[in-house]
Parts: sequence; C-alpha cells; structure tokens
Amino acid sequence: MTKTIKLTCLLSAIVAALFALTAPLRAAPPLKPYKVGYNAWIGSIAFFVAEQKGFFKDEGLDLQKKSFSSPGDPLKPLLSGDLDAALSTADSVLTVVDKAPGQLKVVYLTDTSAGADAILAKKSINSVKDLKGKKVAATLGQCNQLLLDKALEKAGLSEKDIQLVNMNPDDAGAAFAAGQLDAAVTWEPWITKVSGEKTGHVIFSSKDTPNLILDVLAVNSKGAAKKTAETRAFLRALNRGYDFVQAHRDETAALAGKALEQKADEVKPMLDKVNLYGKSKNLELLAGPAADASKLVAKFFKDQKVNDTLVDTTTLFDASYLK
Repeated sequence: MTKTIKLTCLLSAIVAALFALTAPLRAAPPLKPYKVGYNAWIGSIAFFVAEQKGFFKDEGLDLQKKSFSSPGDPLKPLLSGDLDAALSTADSVLTVVDKAPGQLKVVYLTDTSAGADAILAKKSINSVKDLKGKKVAATLGQCNQLLLDKALEKAGLSEKDIQLVNMNPDDAGAAFAAGQLDAAVTWEPWITKVSGEKTGHVIFSSKDTPNLILDVLAVNSKGAAKKTAETRAFLRALNRGYDFVQAHRDETAALAGKALEQKADEVKPMLDKVNLYGKSKNLELLAGPAADASKLVAKFFKDQKVNDTLVDTTTLFDASYLK
C-alpha cells in the first residue's frame, strides 16, 4: 500500500510539473496609454532619457509622445483632452489659464533656464546699453520679451529705445545667424551655435534673472483626476530620468542628442545652462516659491494686455501627484 501511495504521489507531481511547463505564461498587465506633448528643449532631458531607457514602460505606461514646434503648442490639445500631459513653460500655461481658469495644473518643474535663453548680439555690441537704436528681435507677449525688458531696465533703457521686431526664438536665432539683426532674444541650440561660430556673443541671459523662465509639466485638471495612478507613474519615471542624468552625464548627452538632433558634445554645454529639478526640489518649489516667481510673469502679461486677468498663481501649482 505504501509503495502504491508513493507511486501515486510521484505521478501526481510529474503531471503537475508537466502542466506547469505547458500551461501558458500569465500575461503581464497591459500598459496604460499616456499621451504627452513636448518640444525639443534641453530642459526636458530627463523625459528624453526616461523614454529611451524604458522607465515609463517599467512603470506600466505606454508612452505616446507627440512633438510640437514650441512649448505653448501642446496646451490646446491638452485642454481638449487629446493629451494627458504637456511639457511646456509656466508662462505659456499662464496665457492659457487666463481664458480657461482652473482647467490646467502644473504638477512638476523640469528645470529653470539659467543661460539657455539669452540676448545674442553682434560682436560690436558690448553691452545692453549699446542696443540703443538697434534692430532687436523678441517674441512679443512671451517670456523672452520679459527677459529683454528686464535687461533694458537694468541698462536704463526701454523698448522705445530700440527697433523691436516680433519673431519666435528659432526664427530670431536663424535671422541673427544670417546677419539680419543686430541682436536677438533666442534659446538653445542657437546660443551655442552662434557663440561657437563666433558670429555673435551673449550680452544678457536668463542666468541674470533666476526662475524667470520655468519649464513645467502641465496636466488637464479633470483628466489628471481620472488618471491619478498614471500621472503618478509618469512622475516616478521622470524622476528616475532625472537621477540618471545626474549620475551618467556622458550617456545622457548621447541619449538626449538623438531627441534634440544634436551631437553629444553639443548637448553637454547646453546642460550647463539649465538648472534641472528632481523630486525633492520640486516639493520645495511647488510649495510656494514657484508661484511667487510666476507672479511677475502674470503681472507682465496683464500689463502687456496679453492676458485679460491677473492670473492667481497660488492655485496653479500642485505637488499632490508627487507625494
């Protein structure tokens, strides 16, 4: 009887083992789609790295990214629900919530420009004071006009003292490189490109105006409330991207170069012109300082009649998805 029991147990174990080997593997849970709009900006480097290293997939997300030409462009589809999040700028968000109060929230700060936005000038122009009577391009109603105004103010000048031309940052950089302007308010990669070719130099930059130009991740308030888990997962992956950038600068430059269409050696100097933010700094800034810094921009937009209202920045920033 004992031998029979042992044989039965052995056969049962063999059958169970064979079943385990032949049974289909349990399918992994499907990835959750998460649609993100972005533009090619050095400050979004943690996003580019996280995507290429598979961090979003690790967090259970099917990242569906869409490229736009400027940081304000993804905000309209974000409002309509066609995107779940948008890498943009605080000033761009301010112009949108003026007409759609409460509909967008800033849940993360990717970086602040610290030299990645600047006034390029001809070699013969030594300082901002020398811009008097010169042809200068800036994007009217955007943060780089405010950067120009701050530079002029410090030099004892105003917009009335220059020939101001309205151009977006990329067009301004290209026009300056082509010799069509005396000076231009532009951004990377034009700053590095022009400086490298020695056709011009920087006479004022965002490094002189800390936290004036903040780059952010914005979400649709109602949409994010329905996708709380996905938004938190996205931020976890983004923070992993930030940590990787801090630890692996050379590999980061190579990875980001693909997204920015720049060589790795061209990406490295750009990194020195942004202050990147991770989780701890975000929790600090989202608690109040970011709103305080954005008040100046909100007032500028109201004074320039870009916005109809003085946007209340204290309700714009939300750290809850990080906690």
